Amino acid sequence: MSNKSCFQLSVSRLLVQGLAIVMLLGVGAAATAADKEPRQWVPGQPYPPELLDQYPCHSYELECGHLPPPPIEKVEFNEELNGDAERGEKIAINLRWGNCIACHKLPGHETGSGTVGPSLVDYAERGLPHSYTFQRIWDPRVVNPNAHMPVFGPNRILTKNDIVDVMTFLYSKK
Repeated sequence: MSNKSCFQLSVSRLLVQGLAIVMLLGVGAAATAADKEPRQWVPGQPYPPELLDQYPCHSYELECGHLPPPPIEKVEFNEELNGDAERGEKIAINLRWGNCIACHKLPGHETGSGTVGPSLVDYAERGLPHSYTFQRIWDPRVVNPNAHMPVFGPNRILTKNDIVDVMTFLYSKK
């Protein structure tokens, strides 16, 4: 093997070793950052298996499968409605996020949507107060104890910002 080939081989090995060290340090730094913040579910993505321990079990037969509903939460919303309508629409039509479209007709999505709940196509024209709409989405049991709508707030399905974005979507479609 020529000196030039030996030199090239040595340089290649050093580069590979250096890259391996950089990757290991990067993984270590990422692992350290991941240790500081618990992994969270990203709406629209599969639920991380390591978070399933938040639920005692998924059994109809075992006692741990019969959890009581969360306490009813009456909330106040007296803020300006300045959410992101585009994000709100994504939340409302995403099966793994808000999934409002499963039960409601939504503005711009009149076909192929649910009819179990009332149509929300003309929601902005109804002139309902923002506080009422926020409460209906956060915990509908305050308004109707027998509501079939999910309890988004107390079950931490949607955040306050998520709900404001959905409301902005609904109120922006006049």
